[in-house]
Amino acid sequence: MRVIGFVLGLCCLVGCASTAPNPPTTRPEIATATPTSVSATVLAPTPIALTATPMALALTWQSYTAYQVEAGDSLESIAERGASFPLFISRYNRLNRPIGAGQLLIVPRLENDQLNRLPSTPALIRRGLSSQNWVGLSCDLGAKAGPIEPIVTTLASSAISMTFFIDHMWIEQNPQGLQQLATAGQELANGVALAQLEPETLSQALLRTETSLTNQLGMDASIRPYLRIWGQASSPELAELAAQNGYLSLDNAQERDAAELAESLVDPEQAASYRGSLIALDCNSAETAAALPLIIERLQQAGLQPQPIAEVMQP
Repeated sequence: MRVIGFVLGLCCLVGCASTAPNPPTTRPEIATATPTSVSATVLAPTPIALTATPMALALTWQSYTAYQVEAGDSLESIAERGASFPLFISRYNRLNRPIGAGQLLIVPRLENDQLNRLPSTPALIRRGLSSQNWVGLSCDLGAKAGPIEPIVTTLASSAISMTFFIDHMWIEQNPQGLQQLATAGQELANGVALAQLEPETLSQALLRTETSLTNQLGMDASIRPYLRIWGQASSPELAELAAQNGYLSLDNAQERDAAELAESLVDPEQAASYRGSLIALDCNSAETAAALPLIIERLQQAGLQPQPIAEVMQP
């Protein structure tokens, strides 16, 4: 029966496939973990928002592998070694170009008896891989965020897309804002504020955001694979826990104060040095909305184009 369900889900997926961040002064509200014993066992993955299409949601992911692409790899060879499927890997990682050496991917493993032969290489995301004159631009939105209309207006007038890291509280308090971002084609990613980095607490927080998102936008919506964990210092443990839950976590050293960033971009040589960088802005602050037009203008004057993280992370 499981084999039949897999075949039907796979047929639907193939047949229906479509093209598919200096620390800020204001932080998202920190979630305090309830006392619990830390277990090495990760919560069973949920089929909610695992891909950009609903057809594969009936399949259960058994585990995830954070894999760094090596020379000569293809999606087919990675899928064969990782007990996955090329189209699942592509959709999950928002790929629209051929993969390349050094690229980080999340490989979701299917529930079957095939052995996973991929090495696990979790790492924090620090820079992009694109050879283009691009900058990865992202925005943190938590419970204390103000109206996003000024930001959306700026992006629309500049024809710019960027990545928005959102948590479940922002989604539930701003359903219209979420619809605005989705309608405008902005990239959505998971944001979690944690007082303590505990495995079960992280898994539950990620699931809450995924559930809130699909309740508002439906099962076609996805915020994987990129993640921001607010309130925690960057560490190998952070990268490992993110990967166990099917995410690639942005290094928190990429946070920038919007006003200071805009001022630094006055120097064209300094502005040009941001090529390939990943910049995280605190969009809970009205100062960020005010500085964003100038940031975009000065990056473009230096020949750089802001892009969502998924674009910059591809060769």
